[in-house]
Amino acid sequence: MHTKQLTDILLVFLIIFCFTSCNHDDVNFPIFTFNENGECEPASLTPISSARFEEAVVGYGWKHVHTYEINPDGTCQTQDYYKDLDGAGPIQYYVESHSSLKVYMYVDAYPASGFRTVAYTFSDGNRLLSNQNTVFQILSVNGDTMEILDWLGIRAGGTEIYGYSIYRRMTNQELEEVQKTYHTDLSDIHELTVSVQENPLIISGKETEFDVLSSNGPFTFKPAREGSCEITSQGNHVKVKLLSNGVYLTGYDRLRHCEVVIFSTDEELEPEGTDIYDFTYTEITVNPEKKLFAPDGHEISYDLGSMEVIPRKEYAGSILSQYAPVALLVVDTNGQARYLRMNSGKISFKDLLPQEELDQLTEGTDGTSLTYKLELITPDCEVFQVLPFNITYKK
Repeated sequence: MHTKQLTDILLVFLIIFCFTSCNHDDVNFPIFTFNENGECEPASLTPISSARFEEAVVGYGWKHVHTYEINPDGTCQTQDYYKDLDGAGPIQYYVESHSSLKVYMYVDAYPASGFRTVAYTFSDGNRLLSNQNTVFQILSVNGDTMEILDWLGIRAGGTEIYGYSIYRRMTNQELEEVQKTYHTDLSDIHELTVSVQENPLIISGKETEFDVLSSNGPFTFKPAREGSCEITSQGNHVKVKLLSNGVYLTGYDRLRHCEVVIFSTDEELEPEGTDIYDFTYTEITVNPEKKLFAPDGHEISYDLGSMEVIPRKEYAGSILSQYAPVALLVVDTNGQARYLRMNSGKISFKDLLPQEELDQLTEGTDGTSLTYKLELITPDCEVFQVLPFNITYKK
């Protein structure tokens, strides 16, 4: 009996502890205001002297405890800002001297955990300024706890987000662990760039090559489709041999990536056995007034008209998903090619027939024609079908 009563009492205390430890009622939230420029400021602030700043803040690492977003009315939200936030995390600080600050963070865009070294001055209003921008503003320092006002970001509509953050002074061991975890110098990160000027790159043969101009150490390139090409590299020089038409390469180093898309007009790379679609038209005509006409004689709008791919009767289901055209190559009889995006399987005549080509055609003799090969492309950049298209000038 006594054991049951004791268990019940302990259970009640446990419930009370869990309830109180899971909310933030113990936080004494300050009040903030917003000035005419939309900048957040504390409603009241006790100045911190330079001597006090040097004594209590400089030389220490500061570990993030909580951040609370500040509402437009100057009050604070009670849920931690980072609790359900994807793609970002809190910042840790090391105020290594009276003029140098280490900022430790995770950057989802790279992605990488690293640091930036910031030159700062301790200024009026307890602000740490770098290039006249506030890194953060100290609200108070009491023992091992520092409270700050910091800028968190900008919403899609342009509204700036501010936070009230609580930090705890790190032990030497904690600081060493942070420095090991966030070891990448984010101020020395390079984009992974290559010497390819056009993207997509359209070549006339089966082979091409390019140089890696900048990277963050060793890199590698991989095709989206295995077996679509052979890749060899030596130093910063990369050679690619196409085994089929259309290669989507992704280059990686330890922090960044880039894409290189390559197509070819080499007829030996044209696909076979995937004759899945037909276009609305395989031929049209144009008159001296540059009006377009379908084979049945009805006029087609040059500015608004389009033609679309239509699956052949024997194809349906998953194969149409696998070979869903999103773009095409327009290849003329001289082997010159243009890359065009499609819109839900449609291509506009204005894109397909540039005005200058239409002008040249209508300046010729009756019966002059332009012939193209329309090469359909999947989302992973595979050319899977070639369709003919012809436009003839008729007076």
